[in-house]
Amino acid sequence: MPEPMTVAIDAARAAGRQLIEGFEGEATGVDAKSSHTDLVSDADRGSETVIVSAIRWAFPEDAIVAEEGSLERGGSGRTWFIDPLDGTINYLYGVPHWSVVLCLADAEGAVAGVVYDPVRDELFGAERERGAWVSRGGGAPRELHTTAIADLASALVATGFAYVKEDRQEQARILTQVLGEVRDLRRYGSAALDLSWVGAGRFDAYFESVDKPWDWMAGALIVREAGGRVTELPQARSGHPHIVASASGVHDALIALLKRAVQVA
Repeated sequence: MPEPMTVAIDAARAAGRQLIEGFEGEATGVDAKSSHTDLVSDADRGSETVIVSAIRWAFPEDAIVAEEGSLERGGSGRTWFIDPLDGTINYLYGVPHWSVVLCLADAEGAVAGVVYDPVRDELFGAERERGAWVSRGGGAPRELHTTAIADLASALVATGFAYVKEDRQEQARILTQVLGEVRDLRRYGSAALDLSWVGAGRFDAYFESVDKPWDWMAGALIVREAGGRVTELPQARSGHPHIVASASGVHDALIALLKRAVQVA
C-alpha cells in the first residue's frame, strides 16, 4: 500500500498543475454558495475530481469529504478532508495566493496534511509526531519552526473574514479590539496558507471563524508539528473566532485578547 503522504503530495501537485493552466483565464461554471460573494467554479470542481480520483485509487477503504460535494464512505476508520481550491475568490480575480489542501484523519485527529501553493511551487506538509516541512520547487524539504516571539504587542497576526454580511460586521467589531494590541494584521484570503505560514514563521499567529475541517485541519497540523499551538474556541455565534494558531510564546495572551474582544463586541 502506498504511503498517505506520498499520495497526498502527488495529488496536490497534479491538481495544482491543472489549476495553474486555468489561472488568469476566463472562469467557467461560476456559482454562488453561502452568499452571493462566496463562489465556486469549474476550476474548484476539476481540482476536486483529480484529488478524489487519486485518493480513491490508492485507498479505496478510506472515506472522503471534500468541500465541493464529493462524499465517499469507507470502512478503514480514516477520512480524507479536501479543499481543492482554498482561496477561490483570489483565483477568480487573478490574485496569486491560493492553495490545494488535503488532510488525512483518524479517530485521534489529523494524521498527515499537505498545503500546496502552485503559484510559488511551495508545498507544506506535516505528519503527526514527525514534524513539519516545506519544499520549494520540488527540492529537498526544510524543517519548519514557528517564531520564538513572546510579546503579543510585537506579533504579526493573520486573519480572515466570513462571506455573510452580518458575520463580517461582527468580525469588524472584534478587530477594533485586537488591532491596537498587536504589531499588525494581515488578510490574504487562504486560511490553509495562513496557517502554513504560521508554521513557517512568516506570521506569528492566526485566528479566524473557519469551522469546516477542510479549511483548517491540515494547516493546524503543520502549526503543531512546527512547535506552535492551536486552540478551537467555542463560538457564541457565527463570525466569532474559532481557530486560533500561533507561536507558543504568545498563544495564551492571544486567546485572552480574543475572549475580551468578543465580550466587548
